[in-house]
Amino acid sequence: MALRLYSALMHLLRGVAWPVLWWLGRRVPAYRERWPERCGRAPVPAGARGGVLIHAASMGEVQAALPLLNALHAARPELPVVFTCTSPTASARIVEACGATVHHAYLPFDTPGAVRRFLDAADPRLLVVMETELWPNLLTLAQARGTAVVLANGRLSAGSARRYARFGPLTRPLLSALDLLLVQDEAARGRFDALGAAPARVRVTGNLKVDTALPSSHTALVDQFIAWTGGRPLWVAASTHDGEETVILEAARRLRAEAPDLLLVLVPRHPQRFDAVAALLEASGLGWQRRSAAQPVAPQTAVLLADAMGELTAWMALSNAVFMGGTLVPVGGHNPLEAMQFGVPLLAGPARFNFGDAFDALAQADAVKTVQDPADLAAAVLAWQRDLDAARAVGERGRALYAQSGGATARTVAPLLDLLDRRPRRLASADECIWVDPGLLPTPAQAPFDPATGTPAGHGSGRGTVWWQRTGDHVLLLRHYRRGGLVGRLIHDRFLREPRAHSRAMAEFALLQRMLGWGLPVPRPAAARWQPAGPLHYRADILVQRLDGAQDLSVTLQQRPLAEAEWRAVGAAIGVLHAHGVDHADLNCHNLMHAPDAATPADDRVWIIDFDRGAVRAPGPWQAANLERLRRSLRKEAGRIGKVARWHWAEDDWPALLAGYQSATAAFTSPAGR
Repeated sequence: MALRLYSALMHLLRGVAWPVLWWLGRRVPAYRERWPERCGRAPVPAGARGGVLIHAASMGEVQAALPLLNALHAARPELPVVFTCTSPTASARIVEACGATVHHAYLPFDTPGAVRRFLDAADPRLLVVMETELWPNLLTLAQARGTAVVLANGRLSAGSARRYARFGPLTRPLLSALDLLLVQDEAARGRFDALGAAPARVRVTGNLKVDTALPSSHTALVDQFIAWTGGRPLWVAASTHDGEETVILEAARRLRAEAPDLLLVLVPRHPQRFDAVAALLEASGLGWQRRSAAQPVAPQTAVLLADAMGELTAWMALSNAVFMGGTLVPVGGHNPLEAMQFGVPLLAGPARFNFGDAFDALAQADAVKTVQDPADLAAAVLAWQRDLDAARAVGERGRALYAQSGGATARTVAPLLDLLDRRPRRLASADECIWVDPGLLPTPAQAPFDPATGTPAGHGSGRGTVWWQRTGDHVLLLRHYRRGGLVGRLIHDRFLREPRAHSRAMAEFALLQRMLGWGLPVPRPAAARWQPAGPLHYRADILVQRLDGAQDLSVTLQQRPLAEAEWRAVGAAIGVLHAHGVDHADLNCHNLMHAPDAATPADDRVWIIDFDRGAVRAPGPWQAANLERLRRSLRKEAGRIGKVARWHWAEDDWPALLAGYQSATAAFTSPAGR
């Protein structure tokens, strides 16, 4: 329901978005271009389909994604990549940095129709969203179609976490749609955990922006700027917002009286504000000029308006101090890493919640100075200008923090490649009535769904109707979904129609593939089928690969007792399942498979099957309910002695199972385990 309400709101907002884009196009004409892409109607070339879709909203996220993209290309040169963003400046950066190595487009509005069209066109195996790009329809629809979904370089400020918490009914399924959350720091991990992310799926990998290589033009720009400024000392006001420039210009006026040679390089955050800031400069009475005029800085110039994109790092490399914009107004600040890499001392206002953890670390290391007003700002810049050794010491402490954060790219790309390797691609029939894993079945037409070609492997009036099917080198288990209980006596194997991706067979197929991507002990799905059964109902079947050497746990318990290590292994298998947020609503001793071969290590003897009622959820009471359901099934079988010849289970075995369960979950929740 929450997702439906959100989608309805997005449809309404889309009507507002068009005039907003047109209005923005007055100053940035690119906003009036490529509108079909924003509706998900742009074609994707065949060579770009079936690979990785990377989404980075704006320039900062694009910069963070570039080292990740380069690492993916180095590891898998053949992997197609679609790279999306939402702003013209980010689009220009993608084209400049990637050229023809990726297919680039705008991400469509987050309405169900637009997102479905785009995902159908791109058909990605893996979706990587950068930092905080958590669009509900994009994530949930991608996951439903079998795409692995990962948040990379994730960050979550305390304020953002509070806002997400207010929308819990939407946030929890949103987080459940993510296969992995690769976050920048422990603070972000704790906040995602508190919102309901399964602990096993949240990993700290560091900040990708630390690994961002300087642009190839960096050295040439630095040399050019040295020549233009004549070697004058300068300070930078970086990524400033409306309301900050007046404070900064007043500080520059005060500095002009004390240090007339000092040059302010003013870099507004958004290019559409360049003219508005120029008007402020004209009214300030300070000598100023535009960078875009490409003229050497005149001696009387106090402020250089940097009205060109992609040059901020070159100015920072030359500066004696950097003020981080967005911190004197309630924007929340911008990433300080770009300045930290050059050992430049930092200044910031009090509003820095977007990167609160980074600024907190800087403050603890005495590597940033907080300013409140023009007097504070002017005094801090002047003090560092007069004591360059002290300024360098502050900057070096920031550079040391920057150096400690390296290696995020390697820590991020490794789980992405592992997920791609573990999670097979799926193919669909033309009408998407059949999904198959091409590693087991080359085409949907080869899926053996006819029970007449198989061998009965069990009987039952519920979900236990199964057959063995042999195809090529593989033995598969065919299960035809049936209704249980009184309803099953009336409508047997028919289910009320729903979107095919959410139907019983397809949902279980997708869930099994997700769990295989996490390395969980489950069977590999081979195929799933949806069939119409009248105007209101459908029937469903699934084929899974046989677990060689395994048998129903209840069969093992009729043959012999399990050793304590084996019970621990049973508990550990369930614990790992729960740590990843997988709810097996029908967990019982018949849905646990066990390898009775004593030569097999105990930890490798347990699998979990039959997830037609399974789902990925936020941690909650369902975990205890799963365990209690299993315990009831063991007790029920114990009460059937007479019908069951022997039953080798007693209440004394339960503590060993719980010990294995708790050990497995602790590995993902305790600080030592993490």
